[in-house]
Formats: sequence, C-alpha cells, structure tokens
Amino acid sequence: MSFLGSMKFVLKVRDHRVTDVEIKLPKEIKVEDLVRGRSPQEAFDIFQTIFALCPNSQLAAAKLACAAATDEDPDQELIAQCRFANHLEIIREGTLFFAMRCAGRDFLSTKSQSLINVRALCEELKELPYNNLREREKLWASLRSEVSYLLLDGFSNDWEQDLYNGTIETKPESLSGFFAKISKTQRTKGWCPAPLLTKSPTFILQALKEKGCWDKEPWNIEVDALTGPVARMSHRPSEAGLLAQDGNTNYTRIVARFMEVLSAADLVRIPFETVSAIRLSNGAAASLVQNSRGILLHTVRLEGRGADAKIKDYSILTPTDINVVRSKWFKQALMSLKFDDAAALKEAAEFTILSFDPCTAFEVEVCHA
Repeated sequence: MSFLGSMKFVLKVRDHRVTDVEIKLPKEIKVEDLVRGRSPQEAFDIFQTIFALCPNSQLAAAKLACAAATDEDPDQELIAQCRFANHLEIIREGTLFFAMRCAGRDFLSTKSQSLINVRALCEELKELPYNNLREREKLWASLRSEVSYLLLDGFSNDWEQDLYNGTIETKPESLSGFFAKISKTQRTKGWCPAPLLTKSPTFILQALKEKGCWDKEPWNIEVDALTGPVARMSHRPSEAGLLAQDGNTNYTRIVARFMEVLSAADLVRIPFETVSAIRLSNGAAASLVQNSRGILLHTVRLEGRGADAKIKDYSILTPTDINVVRSKWFKQALMSLKFDDAAALKEAAEFTILSFDPCTAFEVEVCHA
C-alpha cells in the first residue's frame, strides 16, 4: 500500500498522562491492486512511478521477489545490483531526513548545495554500469566526503563519543544543535521495550516461512519486533552502550540512524547485506529489503511462465506498517512520555514519531479528556 497525505496522531490526555493514541491514516492507495494481471516489468514501472518513499528499495524488493518466483536461484548480479541500489537509498534518504526533518534553517542555508551533491552522486552511482569499478571508486570517494561534511561538520573528532556521552557543542549551522537539544530534553523519553530484529534478511525470511505466514490466503505476515537502524546498529559499541545505559529511547534510535548513514557512506566495496529472497512454491516467492526505515517485504504469486508470466497476487508490508501502524510498541512509547504542558508533549511526540519512522509526513494533535 501507499499513502497520499499526512498521517495524523491524536494523543488523548488526562491528568498529564497520555491515555490513548489514535492513528488516522491518509488516503490509501492499494498498489497491489494496480499490478494484478500485469507482467512483472509493468509492475516495476508502476512501483518506480508511484512510490515517493524509498523507491529504489521498493524496486529492489519487487525485482528480487519476481526473480525468485521465476527461478529458484535468482541471478547473483541482480542481487548485487539490488543490494547496491538499496545501499545508496540508505544514504540518500538518511541525509535527506537529517537535513529536512531535524536540522534548522541555518543548516539548510549553509549546506543546501552539499545536500544536492549527495543526491546527484547517488543517482550517478545508481546509473553507472555495475562492473565499472574504477569510476565507482572515484564517485564513492566524493560521496563519502560530501556525507561527512553534511552530517559531521560542527562535531568534534570524537563525535561518536560525544553522542554517547551527550556532551555536544551547539552550533546553529550544524546538526550538533539538534543532537544537543534532543540529548538534554528527550534522552529518557519515548522509551520502547520492543525486541530488536537483528537477524539477517535470509534468516528472517526463513523464519517467517517456517511460521507458515504464506500458507493461507490472504497472506498473514506479522513482525513482532522493532526494525530499522536501532536494530541494525545495535552491535556498534556506542549504540550498544546507549541501549544498555538509557534503553531504547528517542535519542538512542535517532543516534542509530545517524550512525547508519555514516557507516553506509564508509563502506565502499562491501555494501550492507540488506536484501534477500526466498521461493515459497512454484511461481511464488517473497523478498525482504532492510532500508532506511526498517524492513520491507514483497510477496508475489505468478501465473504462466517466461514472457507470458502475469501477476496473480501481490502483497507489500512496509516499514510504516511494521514499526508504526501495527506496532503496539509504538503506542506504548507515546504513552510513556512525560510532560508539563501540551506544547512539551507535542514536541516529545514528534521526536518519538521521527525516531520510529523518519520519512512519513505526519501531524500531532493533543486532545484533553
């Protein structure tokens, strides 16, 4: 599915406590209905056009699922290309998130050109022939420099330790101001007790298959864990330290997002292992892509073979579905917020929502019971 417009979160408050959270979804487009009866290539064209959030990740998931449904062993070059395109998506979406959703006006006024350069370099790398290693190395060196300048300018050389300690100098033209603010005012808020989904994409798909998620129609897929950067970065010493010291808070989750983008920019030859596909039966398969917002699942069933193959059924489970709409942990995090007035609650809620799903447009409304 896809959404047109902003999600609305209505917080119901009584005696300085959030007693309930209502999620009002914008107009829903059932993308799956648009591709039934079409060829896989027609579906790819539709996905590339209609998805505004993480389009490269959506296309990678679609191609992998259809390839696995057609052939038990998808082409390794296709897997590598999808993995690389998704890796670039993590960088592009991550820098856009921090620049547009977290940073202030001073940041954008001084670093807008760098943000444009990051986007252009990601597009150029995506279009580059996969075997052109020399040109890729050159472009990636430029991308790494742009990402470092964009995100780390204004931090000390020990930025990771500063984020762990919460000892960050505030500079208006830098993201350090954002992290200093959230460290001081939000560090112990938005706590989430959810287990973290830290297994590899292949392991997750196999576990879902063994649970029988695709044995009945419609497919019933439940992911009862938190996905995204905090799960993927939990092995890093500073992130593991924050999880142990403060728990899974707004601050911990957003720091993980920051580290994920910088880590992705550093990995030149070996992108994150973020994609996998599994064959369910003849003509049916599922794919999983770990993108900048969490995990993305595509499942397809094909009729016919070769050039005559048509899509009989299709299913998409997005990171927003998993981490926000279907997640009991998300509501619990919002209900755990402490506040003195409606303005403070709204700000804390906005940080919480950003930390669970940084890309979806949203608005917050506070209602007193």
